[in-house]
Amino acid sequence: MSDVILFHHAQGLTEGVQRFAEQLRSAGHQVTVPDLYEGRTFPTVEEGVAHARQIGFETVLERARQAAEALPETLVYVGFSLGAMAAQMLAQSRPGAIGALLLHGCVPVTEFGDGAWPAGVGLQIHAMDHDPYFVDDEAAARDLVTRVHGSRLFLYPGDQHLFADRSLASYDPAAARLLAQRVLAFLALLSREEPDTQEGELETLQAYLELQRQTILAKTAGLDREGMAWRLPTSTLSLGGLVYHLALVEESWMEAHFAGRQLPEPWRGVDFGADPEWEFRKGGELDPEEVRRRYREAGQRTRRVVAEAGDPDHLSSMPAHNGRPFSLRWVLLHLIEETARHIGHADLIREALDGSIGE
Repeated sequence: MSDVILFHHAQGLTEGVQRFAEQLRSAGHQVTVPDLYEGRTFPTVEEGVAHARQIGFETVLERARQAAEALPETLVYVGFSLGAMAAQMLAQSRPGAIGALLLHGCVPVTEFGDGAWPAGVGLQIHAMDHDPYFVDDEAAARDLVTRVHGSRLFLYPGDQHLFADRSLASYDPAAARLLAQRVLAFLALLSREEPDTQEGELETLQAYLELQRQTILAKTAGLDREGMAWRLPTSTLSLGGLVYHLALVEESWMEAHFAGRQLPEPWRGVDFGADPEWEFRKGGELDPEEVRRRYREAGQRTRRVVAEAGDPDHLSSMPAHNGRPFSLRWVLLHLIEETARHIGHADLIREALDGSIGE
């Protein structure tokens, strides 16, 4: 998962900022939340901005820089409003950044560093479309997303500024929920581990399969039962159904066909002849965490089978559809192909659901 540093807004390190950090931690991310005001909070944005002016915006940014120095370089920088300025500064100027989330604020890209956005650093910007504090920032935000491949500016209906801080009167539950959903998907994609370019054959095949697993799970990040069951009007596929299907695919090929073991539950008792789409339907009905857990367990079973076989030329206990046994190499490539194919379906579903994109 990602290492994240989260900077608070002008009103200080509020309970709402802390609770947002807990949402990210609950998804497995390591989150640091420095206090740039040294313990002070303010009841209004105006009073908080006045304090920032009093101590100096340069002081606020320097405190943010010092807080980041103690952390790994490969960080995701997140900021609320005033904190978005600190997040943007560090994402542009500190080497190693992998992403930035600018919530309720953005400044021109020319303000920091060499005036360019670093290559490969992901970006999302979130604000309300009639936020009076974001009016002056919107042009900079629109310009920035045109410069950064795959970046998104998400505008939510409303005129509240700090709508994602649940401890403030400006909190908007529906908009905050959607923002968190999109943020968690963004962070999950950034968290994926790329395969080593110099590993052996079996290690490389497993690493690429694991990358596909991480990607399909990232497409479900932040979603509740309703989101996992959601379908395009012209399709019967849901994200929950796709993930549950892929759990069945791994276990049927690796446990049953390759290793020659009995197919584990819940698949063993299903009459797929009578209900060939059972796992697609069932996956959309189950609790999201149960679906994700079942898929992770399938991956663990695959890894054990691979370790026992140990050789990409090792042949299966049962034949493929052509009546011939297949190698461990063949089945791992097949699982990579099958998972990647369904990631394409998941891309379309997730983008249609909440606008989240990314390979």
